[in-house]
Amino acid sequence: MEDRKFMYWLGVIPIVSWVLYFLGYANKYKTEKILEAVILVLILTVVYYISALLYFKLSKR
Repeated sequence: MEDRKFMYWLGVIPIVSWVLYFLGYANKYKTEKILEAVILVLILTVVYYISALLYFKLSKR
């Protein structure tokens, strides 16, 4: 598998697993905590994708 594709999949899998986790255990947590966690994961994923994109753009030079 190409490195770039692997890095992008490495970002997709955690998002899906976290969302599935919170859907499965929604009765254990308050809605505010679930929302807070999902927002945090989305923000961190955006930072991850920007970092991966910059890495591959700068490594081509």
